[in-house]
Amino acid sequence: MEDMLIVVDMLNDFIHPDGKLYFPKGAAVVEPCARLRRAFLGAGLPVVHAADAHPADSREFADWPPHCLAGSWGARVIDELAPAAGELVAHKDAMSLFSHAAMDGLLKGLGVKRLYLCGVAAEYCVQACALDAAARGYGVTVAVDAIAGVDMTPGASQAALEAMTRAGVRLVSCVDVLSAISMPL
Repeated sequence: MEDMLIVVDMLNDFIHPDGKLYFPKGAAVVEPCARLRRAFLGAGLPVVHAADAHPADSREFADWPPHCLAGSWGARVIDELAPAAGELVAHKDAMSLFSHAAMDGLLKGLGVKRLYLCGVAAEYCVQACALDAAARGYGVTVAVDAIAGVDMTPGASQAALEAMTRAGVRLVSCVDVLSAISMPL
């Protein structure tokens, strides 16, 4: 089980039109994320949903409006990617999945060596997770056609991709990911 898919923040508050921080570009990556998820599960490979789940007094709310409150509809994975039995949902109150001190040990204990990422938002949580994983020695691949950026600052998503590349993160297409895990298209 050296390969694992991390689906980043595909949550109602970001992806559903009624979400508190909905952005339309996020909805465009639902199908590519679903395709990757199906392929990993079909190959018997693990899938982890990295999911914002903030307490009411989260320090994130200094920079962002309240969103993804723990236990709320907004903090749930969207229906199209609803976790099945055996899929882990790792709740986080920070941008990176690795904000959990135990996450690195858990993944290494499972024998995970390569992480594949999809989801939102490119210049925030996807980038933070990718950079933290690369710094911890994982081989990190981001499916660029299965991520979306908010781009509140023009060019922020592109800058995030460049930062990830400098850190050794591979940027590839979903087709390349499927080939890497030896799955038919």
